[in-house]
Amino acid sequence: MPSSYRRPTFTLPRLSSVVRKLIAGFFVAYVLQLVLENWLGLPVVSVLAMSPGTAALWQLVTYPLVDLSHPIMFLIGLVFIWWALSPFEIGYGPRRTVQLCAASVLAAGIPAWLIGMAIPGSPMLFGSHPLWFGGIAAVTWLYRDQQISLFGALSMTAKQFLLLLLGMSVLMFLASKNHTQLVADLGAMAGGVGFVRWMKRPRKGKAVRKPASRARGFKVIRGGGGGADDEDRPKWLN
Repeated sequence: MPSSYRRPTFTLPRLSSVVRKLIAGFFVAYVLQLVLENWLGLPVVSVLAMSPGTAALWQLVTYPLVDLSHPIMFLIGLVFIWWALSPFEIGYGPRRTVQLCAASVLAAGIPAWLIGMAIPGSPMLFGSHPLWFGGIAAVTWLYRDQQISLFGALSMTAKQFLLLLLGMSVLMFLASKNHTQLVADLGAMAGGVGFVRWMKRPRKGKAVRKPASRARGFKVIRGGGGGADDEDRPKWLN
């Protein structure tokens, strides 16, 4: 093992371009929602948030734009988006990051919509949490055979971390009794893992490259910054 090897650690990485735009967009949408809903009386939440089992299928893609959380919890959610998705974009680029976000949103929204068919009156689905649930699951699955240092305080395997994420979803369900949220969280995690498996599938007609120093994937970086050349270079989650 090279002496320069460092285990991936879940710390805040450099803020990447797509993630920066996502965070800015969600923040603007949240402020607009507060103004339109609370001050002007416009029913933004009921139009954009998902009502499971209803015919308003556009809500499958609009529900992340509204959030009923306290502002502090909303801001924490934005930090989690930064923490989960920036490492993926640094390693695999903007296009793959947008695809991962779409996969996570739909993988959370479709089963949540279907649960409304089975359980009429299910709670609404809203908020951007599927993006960071799917992002964390995707990045963790990329490192499933390695050890992960969580904020430098706890070391575990990537598979153990996925179980921890699953346990957190179940714990939140036990506290809130919100089965829509539970189904959405599990769907987002499955979407993140499924997207990585699809992305890493062998391409037909192309030889599968053996791992090498120039192969695609993350590699170690020291610190969160970098020059212009760092933008196109795959990196380890740091």
